[in-house]
Amino acid sequence: MMESTQIDIKSQLLADCQEFVAVTDKLSEDQFKRQVDGKWSVAEVMQHLYLSARPVARLMAGPREVFSQWGQAEMPSRSYETIAAIYQKALTLRRQAPPSMSPRPEDMQVEKPVIIDRFSGIYQALTEATNGWSDDDLDLLLIPHPLLGYLTVREMLYFTSTHTQHHLRLLPKL
Repeated sequence: MMESTQIDIKSQLLADCQEFVAVTDKLSEDQFKRQVDGKWSVAEVMQHLYLSARPVARLMAGPREVFSQWGQAEMPSRSYETIAAIYQKALTLRRQAPPSMSPRPEDMQVEKPVIIDRFSGIYQALTEATNGWSDDDLDLLLIPHPLLGYLTVREMLYFTSTHTQHHLRLLPKL
């Protein structure tokens, strides 16, 4: 039964990715890249989500020893719903992503399929990176989050999903 939780996380992340891509498939290149009311374009949101998921995927795919610098969890992982609620509350305190998680103009000078492939690729890499992770390791090892502090790896995967869902809800209705 060790794999059941991981499969749920993987399925959710892939579903989030597919839902986002399905929205973008309906948009013209102009709609995809157009900023509305000074907010990020759909393309920029996808790049932001890519930049947010990439370090998690890289950490999870790399050597576990890296995690020792952040210590170990002293309590069980919180639920998806709890992480989502903590994130929603945190959003009221800070409205901007850190520069390292914000799209740069040079990243956006590509066509729509490149941005979608980049986004889809990192979500695929993230789900593949969960292979070989035990439930114990998902709940024991920590990753620092710039807004939420230290999260277990499982909580970080939950955050990635709720973060994607948050941005899906905010997409302009074009």
